[in-house]
Amino acid sequence: MVSRIQALSKEEQADNDNVYDMIEEAQDKYKIPLEFGHFIGLVGLFPPSRNIIKNWDTNEDVFIRLVKEQGKDGKDHFLQALVLYFIRKYNDQCSKFAPTFMKKLVDENILKEKFLIDWFDKNIRLDKDSGLYDKKAEKKFRDLVEKFIDWLR
Repeated sequence: MVSRIQALSKEEQADNDNVYDMIEEAQDKYKIPLEFGHFIGLVGLFPPSRNIIKNWDTNEDVFIRLVKEQGKDGKDHFLQALVLYFIRKYNDQCSKFAPTFMKKLVDENILKEKFLIDWFDKNIRLDKDSGLYDKKAEKKFRDLVEKFIDWLR
């Protein structure tokens, strides 16, 4: 599935509706939990060869739909997928972009400042029941975005 989305993104044919349908199809066919759609989308659409910051605007609607579909847990799952994307999947190639990307998400009102600060300060916890939950990766991501969070304050 990820490779199919990557192939579309290389050809600049990663139509948002098409990608969203592919994610839903994979979830149904392989019984993948709903929250993994964020991770599949991030890894498929934004491999290191397709910079997440430069190309986000083209495909952000996929993630907005996924967040809305998942209701109150949607933004938790999206942030958990970002943690895994920047720490577990593309750490060496993409981690340097994490603070800038987080700023972009705040600037575009995808994630709220308060939500990120509360998460960083551990006043709120992400969905511990999610298959995306990775406490060690979250700690590393906090370290990675610490200067950005300080700037937000």
